[in-house]
Amino acid sequence: MKNPDKEARKAKRETKIIPVDCVVEKFPPDIYGEKFKLKVGDSFRGTTINVSETGMLINCDFVLPERTIIKIIIPGGEIKETQIELKASIVRVKRNAYKIFGRYAVGLQIIEGKKEDIEKLIKHFI
Repeated sequence: MKNPDKEARKAKRETKIIPVDCVVEKFPPDIYGEKFKLKVGDSFRGTTINVSETGMLINCDFVLPERTIIKIIIPGGEIKETQIELKASIVRVKRNAYKIFGRYAVGLQIIEGKKEDIEKLIKHFI
């Protein structure tokens, strides 16, 4: 039986909401030809819900397949003077019960980004 007091995640996550811009960079190669509303290079808006050293959860109105690579852009002025850019891989997508911040909750694994930017992002959430 799992210990309910122990966090199962590798990195502690912090919860807060900030707007983000996202750009589709690459779809998984095994879904070539699938029909999605967004194409490589298309952008969409989202909101972060929580963040950790290794990942983040965003809410958005578009469903994308797992393993899609997206660029996350946090506008300047939100966390620091200049914008923060991260690259992430979609690890899970779940439909939200309520559409307050977006129809889908998208779990992301951060695969590229400046360590100091990720640290500032986490400090902002604490």
